[in-house]
Amino acid sequence: MRRTWPTLLGLLWAAALAFALPREGQSARPSAIEETDAPRPLVVVRALGPVPHERLRAACRSLLRSYPVRCEIGKGRDLLASWSAWNVDRSQLDARAAIDLLFHDRASAARLELNITGVDMYEVDKPYVFGLASLTDRIALVSLSRIDDDGSERLRRRLHKLVLHEAGHALGLHHHDDPNCVMRQDPTTDSLDSAPERPCDQCHGMLSETAARLVRPGQAALDRARGYLVRGAYDDARVALADVLHSGEFDHELLRSFATAFFEARQYNEAISVLRFVVKQDPQAAEAHVDLGLCYQVRNRDGDRDLAIEHLEIAIELRPDWELVGDHLDALISAS
Repeated sequence: MRRTWPTLLGLLWAAALAFALPREGQSARPSAIEETDAPRPLVVVRALGPVPHERLRAACRSLLRSYPVRCEIGKGRDLLASWSAWNVDRSQLDARAAIDLLFHDRASAARLELNITGVDMYEVDKPYVFGLASLTDRIALVSLSRIDDDGSERLRRRLHKLVLHEAGHALGLHHHDDPNCVMRQDPTTDSLDSAPERPCDQCHGMLSETAARLVRPGQAALDRARGYLVRGAYDDARVALADVLHSGEFDHELLRSFATAFFEARQYNEAISVLRFVVKQDPQAAEAHVDLGLCYQVRNRDGDRDLAIEHLEIAIELRPDWELVGDHLDALISAS
């Protein structure tokens, strides 16, 4: 059953007691990020259209050897699943449109989904692409079309690099100019053949941080909510938040991330409601007071400016050395 927004607000306040009290046998609820034995996030590899099973297994092996993840091969999709992303005139798949379609059928257990296809792909203003990834959706798409030259070893090495590169993007890595990093840009097969086969130390460190964050309770729902919000599916995003609140599997940092996602989508009422809940539970959370003050300022309804000033003042009381916030508060008061 779809939850309405009033029910979601009720969950916010009803969750207070469950959050404040430790569970039986626990002195407090630890953050998943702080747990040294936290499980690795699951990557699900899926075929889009006919793809030899060995290619899927090779992709999993590449990820397991190089990234702090688990990997499973999921149920494949028929090419008809992306039919509306097929460009008849070009005889190519619009990679970005395909990812948008794949989002709606993303493996629910996956923290990241990697799709492999045998068809050629393109992106706007590019004649072709080897792959494409979306950080918002945590979906990567790799094409075998231009890297398979009947040389099994060469194909294996090319696929290995592309899998790490596109999965890296979906995990938050950007292109890296380091010539010894798999995240460098390699737009041709010749360049790809000379590319390194692993991430640099800097990128690997970032991946480790991301992997720890992805396994925290509620992160999968947060990722789904972000995907819904960028598509304007606001009710679905609210349901994702409500599911987390109903489960009780969250911490304040996760809720601040939810608030940020709603704020960036200009859904200010939802962002404010979440942040009000956070500061009620933790009045000493200076960052949440800043977030809440900015939300009130941007929403700009009657009385919002006073509320913005109030929460920014609380933040400064908690963090007197916060010069940037202090300067912003002074400017806001002067404009009142």
